Amino acid sequence: MGGLVLVTDTLCDANGVSRFVQDIAMVAQKQSRDFKVITSTNKRYCDILDNMLILKPRIDIKMPFYPELSLVFPPYFKLYNAIKEVNPDAIHISTPGSVGLGALIVARLLKIPIYSTYHTDFAEYIYANTKIKLFKYFVRVYEKWFYKRCQGVFLRSNTYKELIANEFKIDKRKIYIIPAGIDIDRFDTKKRDKSYFEQFGIEKDATIALYVGRVTKEKNIKFLLDMWRKNYKKDLNAYLLIVGSGSLLKYKEVYKKYNIKFLGHQDKSQLTVIYPSSDFFVFPSNTDTLGQVVIEAMANALPVLVSNMGGPQTLIDTEMPNGYILAKDNEKIWWSSIERLIKDKTLRKELSKNALMHSKKYTIDNSFEYFYDRHMK
Repeated sequence: MGGLVLVTDTLCDANGVSRFVQDIAMVAQKQSRDFKVITSTNKRYCDILDNMLILKPRIDIKMPFYPELSLVFPPYFKLYNAIKEVNPDAIHISTPGSVGLGALIVARLLKIPIYSTYHTDFAEYIYANTKIKLFKYFVRVYEKWFYKRCQGVFLRSNTYKELIANEFKIDKRKIYIIPAGIDIDRFDTKKRDKSYFEQFGIEKDATIALYVGRVTKEKNIKFLLDMWRKNYKKDLNAYLLIVGSGSLLKYKEVYKKYNIKFLGHQDKSQLTVIYPSSDFFVFPSNTDTLGQVVIEAMANALPVLVSNMGGPQTLIDTEMPNGYILAKDNEKIWWSSIERLIKDKTLRKELSKNALMHSKKYTIDNSFEYFYDRHMK
């Protein structure tokens, strides 16, 4: 059959990597490309397409120190047979987990070219959750070993190119930057409906600062929560909405009196209303390689506030501002920017217009074309 097989540890999770894989699978199916996604999971937070194969895991447990993700051991013999049956021109391993490792071994046995994406800075994530440098060291050693065995490494932004080239010792000619993209058509600013938030006890005239993503330490959520708690005043008539699941949900009652609402996991249909009905987006993560939710926010005409560490900063247009790049963990700068956006509707309107316009270039079709063509060449 030929074509490209993508193997991933995360397909039906609520995260940016999963959404990216789902989106390019959708484009591939529409264009009738020789493209197949293979994974092993018990989760079903996704639409299953004809070009997806989900193998039932042999073992499925929560990942140590990272319970939001699963550690899955797939039926390796079935994985081998599935890849062999397709006989692809190349294998792309989206994640270096146990499923991805199995694909690496299969590809080497079948002598198929291997490529991979550095989607997630797992070493920093593990350190953020444990504060144990030894764990970070071992994860980094494994990452180096894994990516050195690939003919090429793809990145979601330029931010991590130097790490891959210098620390992982990957030839820069083998590093490819995937144009950022999402399924723009999924969002419509006409769905803005401030009354939607009344079910959560929020007044229609309140200003909404939105965060979407995992509610975990490595996303730097604690910084955002504590900064809001220390500085918030009731006369601002604003709320911070936290959308997503994770270990920090246990603090929702602690922060409730500071107009912080934890909405938990919300599905696609709910997000298409939550995004445009909010007023601006906050994303304090210092470790994301891209931050797909930032593009989603822009596509819903939301001004965005991001850290000057990691990939999300590459999404800010400095000539036609659609938001602000703020100093990592600088509470004073972050709060002054938030307070300014709460109070200044004219500024929000200008940034909102720019965000929507800027988002138009981030189409998933462009991402897929680049991604697929680089493998076939």
